[in-house]
Amino acid sequence: MAAEPRTCDCLRAKPFLLLLLALVLTSCGASNPEAPGKIALLAPFEGQYREIGYNALYAVRLAFGDAEPHDVQLLAVDDGGTPASALARVRALNLDPAVLAIIALGPYATDSAAQKPNDKPLILIGNWGQDRADADSLFAANAQQAMARGRGDLQLLNLARGLADDSDSKGFVSSGAPPDEEFRERYLNSAQYTPAPNWLATLTYDIARLTLAALAGGKAISTMEYLGLNGLIRFEDGYWVDAPLNRYRLEGDQLTLIVD
Repeated sequence: MAAEPRTCDCLRAKPFLLLLLALVLTSCGASNPEAPGKIALLAPFEGQYREIGYNALYAVRLAFGDAEPHDVQLLAVDDGGTPASALARVRALNLDPAVLAIIALGPYATDSAAQKPNDKPLILIGNWGQDRADADSLFAANAQQAMARGRGDLQLLNLARGLADDSDSKGFVSSGAPPDEEFRERYLNSAQYTPAPNWLATLTYDIARLTLAALAGGKAISTMEYLGLNGLIRFEDGYWVDAPLNRYRLEGDQLTLIVD
C-alpha cells in the first residue's frame, strides 16, 4: 500500500481547531458579503479513517484546479471521528453563510444524525452504512445499497488494509471506479506526498466538478447533470440515477475490479 501522506500545514490542527476555524470563517463571512463562497469537504483527516479524507482532499483540489473557480474556495474540515463530532461540524458549517455546499465521506460525516440538522446541499459519497436521512442529502452511490444501509466502501477499506477476507467478493462493492492511468498520473503529480488515488478518487473529483458547475451556473445541485469520468451523474429523489455497482477483489496489495 502507498505510504501515508505527510500531513499538510492546513490540516495539522486537531479536530477542535478545525471546528474553531470554521466558526471564525463564519463570522468573517457574515461581516463581509463580498467574501467568496465555500465548498466544504467534511471527512476524516485524523484517526483510523484519515486516508479517506486525504484521498478525497487531493481529488477535490484537482477538480478545483481544473475548474479554476474565481469565487468559490475549498474548506476542508475534519469530522472529529465520532457521529457526535460530525454532527457538531455540520451545525457549524450551517452557521456559515458562505458555505454553499458540503461534500461528505466516511462513516461519521455521512451519519444520519449529522444529515438531519443540515439545510445546505450535502453530497454523500460512498456507502458507509447510512441511508439518506434528510431532504437536502444527495447520495452519490448506488441507491439500493444505500437504502439497505450497505457498507461496501467501509468493507473495501478494510479489505485494502488486509483486515478482511475477500473469499466472498459479493460484499466488496462500490459505485466508485478505479482511476485510469491518466487520472492517476495527474492526481499523483498534483502535490507532494500525494497518496495513490483510491476507488473513490474519480467519483469525488466528478462530484466536486458537478458542484462547481452548478454553483457557477446558478443551478440547484439536485437538478444538475454532469458527464464526468464516471459517466452521467444526476440525482432523482436524492439518489444517483443508475449508479454503478462495481465489485472488487484484492490482488497482492491492490484492489482490482472484477469484470464479469
